[in-house]
Amino acid sequence: MPGMDVSIILNVHREQDLLYPTLRSLRDTVEHAHLYNIKSELVIVADHADERTLSLLKNYDYSGFDSVRLENIKVRSLGLARNYGIGVAVGDYIVPADADDLVSRNFIHALYQKQQEAPNEKIVVFPEYYHSFGDDNYVCRFYPLDQVGLYRMLGEHPYVSRFMARRQDLLEVAYRDCSASAVYAYEDYDINLRLIAAGFNLVVAEDTIIFYRQRRGSIMASLGKDRKRMVPNSRFFEGDVFLDLVQRKNQTSIIPQKHIDFKKSYTSTLYLQELVHQANMIEPEIHPYSLRDAQFFTNVGISESFGLGYEKICSALKGKTYTDVFFLPFLSKGGGEKYVLNFIETALKDNNKTCLLILGQRLCSSKERCKVPQGLDIIDLDTLLNGSAAARIPEMAVRIIENFAATARIFMKFCPFCEDVMHSYADFFQKRQLVYFYFCASYYIMNYTLYEDGAEYRFLSDYRNHIDYVVSDHSLNLEQLEYRIPVYQGRTQTLYTYSQSVAPALRHQEGGRCLIWASRLDSQKRPDLLHKLAVELLAENIDTKIYVYGSAVLDQFEPTYFDDCPNVIYKGSFSGLESIPFTDKSAFLYTSLFDGLPNVLLEAAQMNIPIITVDVGGVSELISENSGFLVRNSADDTELVVRYVTKIKEFLSASDAEIQNKIQCLHEHFEQQHARSTYALNVAAFYRQLEEQLVKGTL
Repeated sequence: MPGMDVSIILNVHREQDLLYPTLRSLRDTVEHAHLYNIKSELVIVADHADERTLSLLKNYDYSGFDSVRLENIKVRSLGLARNYGIGVAVGDYIVPADADDLVSRNFIHALYQKQQEAPNEKIVVFPEYYHSFGDDNYVCRFYPLDQVGLYRMLGEHPYVSRFMARRQDLLEVAYRDCSASAVYAYEDYDINLRLIAAGFNLVVAEDTIIFYRQRRGSIMASLGKDRKRMVPNSRFFEGDVFLDLVQRKNQTSIIPQKHIDFKKSYTSTLYLQELVHQANMIEPEIHPYSLRDAQFFTNVGISESFGLGYEKICSALKGKTYTDVFFLPFLSKGGGEKYVLNFIETALKDNNKTCLLILGQRLCSSKERCKVPQGLDIIDLDTLLNGSAAARIPEMAVRIIENFAATARIFMKFCPFCEDVMHSYADFFQKRQLVYFYFCASYYIMNYTLYEDGAEYRFLSDYRNHIDYVVSDHSLNLEQLEYRIPVYQGRTQTLYTYSQSVAPALRHQEGGRCLIWASRLDSQKRPDLLHKLAVELLAENIDTKIYVYGSAVLDQFEPTYFDDCPNVIYKGSFSGLESIPFTDKSAFLYTSLFDGLPNVLLEAAQMNIPIITVDVGGVSELISENSGFLVRNSADDTELVVRYVTKIKEFLSASDAEIQNKIQCLHEHFEQQHARSTYALNVAAFYRQLEEQLVKGTL
């Protein structure tokens, strides 16, 4: 109908009798708008509606509306259904409506008047209050975007789906379909962000109310129960766009995060009381008494932390795109972190590769960090997102990939950070090449029996259809993985890493031989076993000193732990084996409950130091009886200590020539298997393999 001012787009699905109060409320606001010569049409879009709902719609008395049309479609999408209604509407302005909510009587007139006051501005008008009733009672007060700010727009949705906008604008910035996505949702949040990115301002019509029905079984109530969902990516999140939007906004008008108490004004203002009373006459569940214990909050109570963190990321990564993204918990001096950094350093030698490292967990400030390869960009999300925003770290990680590494390969290692990311957004990685670094499963001892804790196995099993390749520093655990989860057969790769240490010449020392233990003083590395071993050496009158270097990373450790062992001298932390004063009388003593192929053993091999170590993980792929003093593993500590003491005695009694033969054998094997040049060739070959698989489309 020509000359129509407003088109109400009412989306309907299976609301049945709940339609009656909604239609009466809409008729009430339309009739109120007639007092100001505002004409309104009702466009009902029934998307896969049930028979009961359709029957009610067809037989309803629509007198009071200037025009009504019923469109029966089958798109199964709120966004697409809204677009359909906007497409067939004829009004200058659009008001989206939901089929179980109500509006205050002044709704259309107040929002329309706000539009008329700014005829040459790009604005979208929202109600001031969101009054929830039914299964949950609360009232939210909305402030305009100039006072809310852009940082809050990233943190969560500060507005709602109910607004008034020019029809022509919504034809250009249309709704998107989120119905089939396991990752994305919130069509209303999405369109509001894209409207802002298109230059629109969000304003508020004072003293207007949406009465939002909360009911069990609704779409919103069930959304995201199994997995987290996030608003779809859009221009709003593009680094340059977001930074430009922030720069344009007047930051001085933004209200700092605080609680603004408006309960008294909302419940006692006569005009608002009358609006609530009018709604109560249509829907009795809306009444003042239900607000007695209700929560009252505002959209300026939302934290700005998430948005502030994203601004820092956009500034740090401005103008950059990445071919490879790596996820690590933190940059401790652990073997796994060193392995990944070696891989990155080698990858960066290809000028066509750009690498981004995303960290997602906190490492105590006193802990020593790994040295970072030159050219590697790092985003530490735990530092950027604190407080309540820390729960959004997985979302931020995904957002970074979307906007700075859209086609990148993703590399992960097992840690709580990666568990959270995959639990929340596994489907996001379904169409991205995902490489997993697998070093070793975790174990523990109970009742003299060794048990695998199963956490990493569960991860590999749960995401076997998301992980495209598994890379390890040794072959044994890959063989076990392929046996346990056969789908990984043909999708594993052993890449023996190289040692980064520079082998200093060993100083000559007179006197007897000694032992040097250097590792993380965490439970995995068995300082408790080292204590038992020291006690047994004393008991057998074996006169040798054990010099202990290290500090805790994941656990707590007190140096006084070894005070009852006079043959143990604790020397504090260390930075690589090259920082320790080994002599030609020293042997490197290594203990561990479980492991891959420890980096510290590679350093010892490169430095020509004799090694006494337990046979766990991939250790036997580096050290044999001919090249070291290999201790056969046992879950019984008593037996394990006996086996260690036997090997220590062998070292102490061996001739210099025997020890030198072992060192020479170990060094030759190390040079063949762990040469830096060989590693570089292997990494390049692995990347070619990844590229070939992408071309074939088999991933």
